[in-house]
Amino acid sequence: MAYWVNREYYPEPTDETCAGRDLVDVEQAKVGLSAKAVVPAAEDQIARDIEELTENARERELLRKIAAKMAGHQPRPAPRGIGARALPFPSPVRRLITRGLTRLLLRDVNDFLFNEERRAEMSERVRERLRTGGGPFIVIGHSQGSMVAYDVLFQLAAQECDVALFITIGSPLGLQEVQDQLKTITNQKKLAVPACVRRWVNVADPLDPVALDKKLGNDYQPTRGVRVEDHVETNPDGPKHPHSGTGYLSMRPVRVGVQRTVDIGLFQPVAGFVVARDLARDYESGGAEERREVLIELVEPGTDDAHANLETTRARVVNDLRALERDAGEDLRIDETKRYVAASLTREEAEGLAQRLGQAVPAEKAVRRIWRNAQKVALTEKSGTTVHATAAHASYRAHGAGINWAVVDTGVNEKHPHFKRYKNIAAQVDLTGSTTPADEHGHGTHVAGIIAGSLDITENGSTRSFTGMAPQAKIYSYKVLDQSGLGRDSWIIKALDDIAERNDKAGTLVIQGVNLSLGGPFDQSTYGCGHSPLCNELRRLWRQGVVVVIAAGNEGFAMLQTYDGELGANMDLSISDPANLDEAIAVGSVHKENPHLYGVSYFSSRGPTADGRQKPDLVAPGERIKSCRYNWVGKSVDGLYVEMSGTSMAAPHVSGVIAAFLSIRREFIGYPDRVKEILLTSCNDLRRDRPMQGAGLPNLVKMLVLN
Repeated sequence: MAYWVNREYYPEPTDETCAGRDLVDVEQAKVGLSAKAVVPAAEDQIARDIEELTENARERELLRKIAAKMAGHQPRPAPRGIGARALPFPSPVRRLITRGLTRLLLRDVNDFLFNEERRAEMSERVRERLRTGGGPFIVIGHSQGSMVAYDVLFQLAAQECDVALFITIGSPLGLQEVQDQLKTITNQKKLAVPACVRRWVNVADPLDPVALDKKLGNDYQPTRGVRVEDHVETNPDGPKHPHSGTGYLSMRPVRVGVQRTVDIGLFQPVAGFVVARDLARDYESGGAEERREVLIELVEPGTDDAHANLETTRARVVNDLRALERDAGEDLRIDETKRYVAASLTREEAEGLAQRLGQAVPAEKAVRRIWRNAQKVALTEKSGTTVHATAAHASYRAHGAGINWAVVDTGVNEKHPHFKRYKNIAAQVDLTGSTTPADEHGHGTHVAGIIAGSLDITENGSTRSFTGMAPQAKIYSYKVLDQSGLGRDSWIIKALDDIAERNDKAGTLVIQGVNLSLGGPFDQSTYGCGHSPLCNELRRLWRQGVVVVIAAGNEGFAMLQTYDGELGANMDLSISDPANLDEAIAVGSVHKENPHLYGVSYFSSRGPTADGRQKPDLVAPGERIKSCRYNWVGKSVDGLYVEMSGTSMAAPHVSGVIAAFLSIRREFIGYPDRVKEILLTSCNDLRRDRPMQGAGLPNLVKMLVLN
């Protein structure tokens, strides 16, 4: 986040966190240079504000024009349909809201357009985040932030900065008066899309008086074929808060745009990183020049493709830090240990170090991770071996042949090379109303690749095999989650109905099992734990003879608000719905290679269920699991596969293990209770508490040997 605030207007920070909503209470907001006037204000108060902001006649006239336009902006909101949460406010109320937002905007416009010193400070906040490199970037500008972002991005050439996506929300960039000033500031005769931007999405609420001109496409001429994509949609925090930034961020054009641009492997509960998340949060909460104590983990020989010995690596990092020290003219408190180097760094210094030495090519990489130097007080590729699937493939030929498994998820990209050898994708059904049954999100393809499929990739003379737990099993893909990863119970129940119908029509189990790497909260007082509509439908499927495997949930960890700030805590009784169903196999998560050492994943939901039953039933690898990338490119490992983490990745391990087992022990097809018993009694005990690990880790070889 690039953040700037004028302390003349806001002398004291509000008592809010990033978890809150951006709801400007115009009835209580303090505005004006004296910070004494209270919104809502009459028109004469707005006039006094303008007189107070500037003595320049031309600037006053421009601010008056903007205020007049906003005062005249009184559209009727479009109907919100059945289930609307709020009715349109009457016209007098909307005028009060508009006047409050007008007073807030006029100060921002004045600071940016007419105060060069403040404009430079705002712009520097954005530049410092881009300066360290590490792109491509996504830049999101809300309200005045969109003006700041446009100014900065226009100054950058395409080769200087790669902005894959520029999003403007609630933006005043459509105001003619703002555009006239921007032409002067950026030295343009006609405003254009910045050269460094590859895509620009603009979103405006019909009632947002700040985004007075809802469409920017006709005001900013294309650059290298890049045009502004305008979306006029209702802000979910409206109509009282049509300018809400958090509301805009939750809107579909923003969410989908970001989701399609980012590498989803970076946003998992356990993801590869260079700068640790808690350290990044510390930096975000402080000023640009504020230093934090960091602990720099060095790349060691034999790991991370390191080519240098530890002494050489340490010397490179220390030399880099010494150079920073000379440039800063400050003591960075550099302190060396065998495998770490401690230092006191600003955000820009830490991000620059991560970029130079942490994200370099393997031969030049020296930094593995940068951690917070915390203060202490007295008080798939590898996961197949973990569940013994690899051994079962070799010794028993338990490849899942003849077994069909349903994946109820975001769909599957059947064209992925991982599924080509065994033609794994047997059918695809869309129940979301999408234009395609294929995966538009990435989750379902990743899940399916853990269950089935196989691909060998040779790089640098070394061959790596990416093999599902049951490589020859067939997948029936049911798309019940949309491109944002969201779905409805009704869509899921339709999928379950289709599975049951296929089995009924055939007179035998065409589909022997189903994987649901999905879940959510439930109302215990209404349904009873394990008896929601979705649970009831899954129970019917189980009784038909279909094995049901469900992710336990990722709610095992939460940040609690205390008097001393946020406190991280593991949460019992956090099994999600429908994983709390008794007639199902609920799967928690463990480390993919060393589960006995590292135990249950911090995020994995803990039992028991809310009504006191044992869950999860067992655990399986769910941390940083490498499986199919739905939008793969090229033929490299990183182009074809991506890491994800969560119980969503653990559940398909168990689905694949059962599919492999049933392909050899076919007499157990149609008897899910017996299969569950065999699975759980064959587990390896990790010696963790039962509400965390269940029966332990599945062992496919033991299942086959003992049965």
